[in-house]
Amino acid sequence: MNDQTQLLSFVTPVKDEQDTIRELYTRIAAEVGALGREFEMIFIDDGSTDRSWSEIETLAREDSRVRGIRFRRNIGKANTLTAGFNAAKGGIVFTMDGDLQDDPKEIPRFLAKLDEGYDLVSGWKQKRHDPWHKVLPSRIFNGMISRWIGVRLHDHNCGFKCYRAQVVKSVVLYGEMHRMVPSLASIRGYRSAEIAVQHHPRLHGRSKYGVQRFIRGFLDLQTVWFLKNYGERPLHFMGGVAVVALLIGGALLASAVPGGNLISVVLGAALMAATFPLVVCGFLAELLIHRATRNDRDLPIETVTKPTVVKNSAQAAAFQLRMESGEAPLILLADDDPDIREVLDVQLTQAGFRVEQAADGDETMWKMTAETAVVILDLKMPGRDGIDCLRELRQRYPDVKVIMMSGFGETHDAVAAMKLGAFDYVQKPIDLAHLVGCACRAAQLHAHSETHQPLPA
Repeated sequence: MNDQTQLLSFVTPVKDEQDTIRELYTRIAAEVGALGREFEMIFIDDGSTDRSWSEIETLAREDSRVRGIRFRRNIGKANTLTAGFNAAKGGIVFTMDGDLQDDPKEIPRFLAKLDEGYDLVSGWKQKRHDPWHKVLPSRIFNGMISRWIGVRLHDHNCGFKCYRAQVVKSVVLYGEMHRMVPSLASIRGYRSAEIAVQHHPRLHGRSKYGVQRFIRGFLDLQTVWFLKNYGERPLHFMGGVAVVALLIGGALLASAVPGGNLISVVLGAALMAATFPLVVCGFLAELLIHRATRNDRDLPIETVTKPTVVKNSAQAAAFQLRMESGEAPLILLADDDPDIREVLDVQLTQAGFRVEQAADGDETMWKMTAETAVVILDLKMPGRDGIDCLRELRQRYPDVKVIMMSGFGETHDAVAAMKLGAFDYVQKPIDLAHLVGCACRAAQLHAHSETHQPLPA
C-alpha cells in the first residue's frame, strides 16, 4: 500500500496460545476486509513452550501480511510490545491479546473514536469475565492511576488499544510499564479516550497474571508519577526532601538540647547529614538531564530543506475538491522561522487549504478573522508567545481550532496548551503527513461548529 498512514498494524503478544492464534487472525482479517482497509499482523511469541510459534510460521507462509517475532525466553509484555511497535509500519496501531477475550468486531468503533481527534483509544472491559480477586484489585489500581496521573480511564491495563503511530514510536516501555501506556503518553501531551468493549471469557489456556503484579504495578505508578512531575527537574524533588529532612533534624536537635535526649540527637544529626547526599543526587540527576537535552538540541530541528508533497492521501484529495469548489478552509500559520513557514505552506496548500502566514504573536492576532478555521501556532515566538495567543484565541474565537507546534524540551508547555483548549500539538521535527491529517480533522470539526463569529476583545 502506498499510503502507510492508512495501513492498520495489529500487534499481538502471545504466550502459549496455540489454540487461538489462527482464529484471531481469521476474525481480524474478516473485520478489516469489511472495512476495505489494508492491514498487517505482527505476532510476538514471548517464549512459548507449546506450538504457538509453529502456528505463526504457518500463517506467515500462507499470508504475507502476517509476520512473527520470537523471543528465546519469556521476557515480559513490555518488551514484546516494544518489539511489535518497532516492527509496525502502519499509521494506526492496534494491540490485542492473543486469548480471544478481545473481540475484533470492536475495530470500527476504535477507529471512529480515534477520528474524533484522539491519539490513543483504550478499551474498557465494562463487564469483565474474570474472577473477582482479579477484578477488584484491578479497579482499585485503575482508580489510583486516574487520580494520581490525571488520565481518567476505567481500565488502563486493557490490552485492546488503538494508537496513532507517533504515540507508540515515542513512548518508552520497559519492565512492566505496558500497564502505564496512557499515562506515559500523557506526559508527552497525547490525548487518550476510551470505549466500552465486549469482553469474552477465556476458552483456552490460562491467565499469565498473578497477585504479585499489583504490588509491582503500584511501584510503577509511583515511577510514572515522578516522571510526570519531576522527570525534567529532579533537583526540585530531592531538594524538597532535603529541606524537610533539614527542618525535622534541626527541630530534633533543638528539642534535645535542654534534656540531652540521645535518641533525638542521633536522629536529628542523621537527618541533617542526609541533606547533603540528597542535594548531590539531585544535582547529578540534573547534570544527566542537561547533558541529554543539550545533545538533542544540537541536532537540527529543520529536517526538511525543500517542500515534499504528501501524496495519495484521501483527506488531501477531499480538501482539494473543496478548494476547487471555492470552499477551501483558511489556515493561519504562525512561526518565527520563515523556512518552516514556507515548507508547511506548500504542504497545506497542496492539501487544499488557503494559507495565511504570521511571523510572531502580534501579527497572528492582527491577521485573525472570523473566516479562519484553523491556527497552527508555534509555542516559542519572539515577543508574544504561543500560550498568550492561545488564551486570547480561545476567548475571542471559541470555535477556531488551534494546533500547537513545540520543540524538544517544551513538553510541559505543550501539555499546558492542551489544558487551555488546543485541538492538538505536533512536535518538531514535524511529521508532515501527520500535520496535514491533523489540520484536516480540525477543519472538519470547525465546519460543524454553530458559529464562527468572534467575541468582543
